[in-house]
Amino acid sequence: MTSISRKLLPALFFALAPVLCAPTPDQDLLPIIALQPLGKVRQEVVATAAEGIEKAFHARVKVLPAEPLPAGAYYRPNKRYRAEIILHILRDRPCGGCLKIAGITEADISTTKGKIQDWGIFGLATLNGMACVISTFRLGRGGASRELFSERLVKVVNHELGHTFGLDHCPVQGCIMEDAKGTIRTVDRESGRFCERCRKRLESRGILR
Repeated sequence: MTSISRKLLPALFFALAPVLCAPTPDQDLLPIIALQPLGKVRQEVVATAAEGIEKAFHARVKVLPAEPLPAGAYYRPNKRYRAEIILHILRDRPCGGCLKIAGITEADISTTKGKIQDWGIFGLATLNGMACVISTFRLGRGGASRELFSERLVKVVNHELGHTFGLDHCPVQGCIMEDAKGTIRTVDRESGRFCERCRKRLESRGILR
């Protein structure tokens, strides 16, 4: 190899780099699930959620620039953010033609459950709707290791996205769509996978990985 060709190699590499790193045509055709960080969210939390979504669903994740938590959703008595208000805001937020949008926050969120005005939750979604929101606030309970925290996060994210694709709570124990009923033990018991019935419903929509 001549000395001239060696000099040309770095220039050639940098010229080709955008092509080598660009998404493949198949990736470009996948539907987009937007991930919207709300407030201060650690980068590793966003990355874990994005990876978990792409492993479960036939879609690619687009991480949007972080936005502050909406002041109008703040519930001062319990220092929480009302999840249903966040959903309304996410539903109307431009997301570049995304199929769904998932908000993610480390702040505490809540909703009304039965006679309880302000019930703290892991996440909330609009059934067959556009948006869901997930909170990591309760996912570290019980002195969870980093690995367990990540497993819980992925389960909750994909559970809430499952609702947006029309899946209600599932009676099959261990299905990722099982109702957690506010307890982290139920989340830990879930397999992290959709049961056969839920899987078939998602497959019929062409969204399951």
